[in-house]
Amino acid sequence: MRGTVSSEHAWSGNGARRPGRAASVAALCGLLFASWGPRASAQGSSTFGPLGLEEVLASTASHFPVIEAARQDAEAARMELLAAEGGFDPELKARATAFPFGPYPYTRLETTLQQPTPFHGATAFGGWRRGDGKIPDYYGNLETLSLGELRAGVTVPLWRNGPVDRRRATLERAQLGRTAAELSVQQAALESSRQAAHRYWDWVAAGRRRAVAVELLEFARARDTQLARRVRSGDLAAFELTDNQRALAQRESQVVAAERLLTQAALELSLFLRDADGSPVPVPPERLPAGFPALDAPLPVPESLGDVLARRPDVSRLEAQAAQQRVEARFAANQQAPLIDVTVAAAQDLGSGPDRLRKTELEVGVVLDVPLLNRVARGRDGSTRASVARVEAQLRLQRERAAVEVGDARAALDAARARVLLARKEAAAALELALGERKRLTQGDSSLLIVNLREQTAAEAQVREVDALAEYFKVAATLRAALALPVAVAATSGR
Repeated sequence: MRGTVSSEHAWSGNGARRPGRAASVAALCGLLFASWGPRASAQGSSTFGPLGLEEVLASTASHFPVIEAARQDAEAARMELLAAEGGFDPELKARATAFPFGPYPYTRLETTLQQPTPFHGATAFGGWRRGDGKIPDYYGNLETLSLGELRAGVTVPLWRNGPVDRRRATLERAQLGRTAAELSVQQAALESSRQAAHRYWDWVAAGRRRAVAVELLEFARARDTQLARRVRSGDLAAFELTDNQRALAQRESQVVAAERLLTQAALELSLFLRDADGSPVPVPPERLPAGFPALDAPLPVPESLGDVLARRPDVSRLEAQAAQQRVEARFAANQQAPLIDVTVAAAQDLGSGPDRLRKTELEVGVVLDVPLLNRVARGRDGSTRASVARVEAQLRLQRERAAVEVGDARAALDAARARVLLARKEAAAALELALGERKRLTQGDSSLLIVNLREQTAAEAQVREVDALAEYFKVAATLRAALALPVAVAATSGR
């Protein structure tokens, strides 16, 4: 591809450029960038040469606040997972009781270690206790041998809290929450990259529009000197010079407007191009590339929509959230069942004392809890089922939206490519007409009015080509983001 609206292609055969008021406008805009102080030179001037999209995307990935906020959300999700894992931490309890006065002075010491497990909600426990002194007969179970009693056992829920309990549900939800948060980081990076690419191509386009305006102004200034000489010699009517000065003022105004748009585009781009401290760095005009790169080759059609959906982090994040709701629904449904807990424990006394305490004890117990109305569990079960249906509806819509985004972006890219090709033809024809009209003017076969119109038409055609190219590369970035592919690819330079 030829370098879009480059000075060599756009206007040829009219001598070298001469500085004028456009140079003053450029200098004023340069002062605006310089006024940003050391930050502007920290990154924008330390890296010489044209600014590439890859550099912008690298800075965006490292320092853009939206991505950083998503990373902090992911860190919070990791801490939530750590807290959920803490539900399976062992727990040590100790208790000491003394009755120094009264008819039955005695002391009691007890320690218990409990370990919840993920195996069907079972909880293992073990401990030691010792009773010493004059223990009442009705508290005979507190009596132990001199070294105390060792005890160990396990409690297993058979129905409620068996297949799933609060600890395991919280842990599974936290694991899915971490996955969803990490996918949110990917989605934030993908969307931020798309926005950065759009701002970058807007900036490149603004630079090319300014180049067109400056080029147009320089031709008017060069012609103004020639016309003034002819008016002084009496070879040309004065109103021809006046008309050129009108065109000159108009084109100077166009340069000022183009400079303003370039400054605005550079400032918007600075939100994505940041220094090591994360502060925006305004991009000086000196870093503008010479033109747009060559058109990308058409993107390959994916094997299926499923391939795209599998890569899309927004879809995967909703799938993780739907899985979270299903976990909660499964827990709520289980809480409607009766509680049947079985406990098996063994105890052995140590030391000296009555022989009746030396035998090993085996204890088997069952706890039954049957809710009658069960409105709490039924209400929570219905609520979680509704939440599952809500997230699944959102997921279905997101999948459909992803398919529409891909199809629309691909159609838009095809249209943008066709628009670029047509704009090139228009610009080439307009430039050829403008060049021919200038030659006719030198031969006395044309008028200044016609030349100005031809030049203005050629400039407008070049601007339309710039707009078409900017739109093409922005749509290409949108399509790659819709396909969940890297926004930037290695681009070959245009001719």
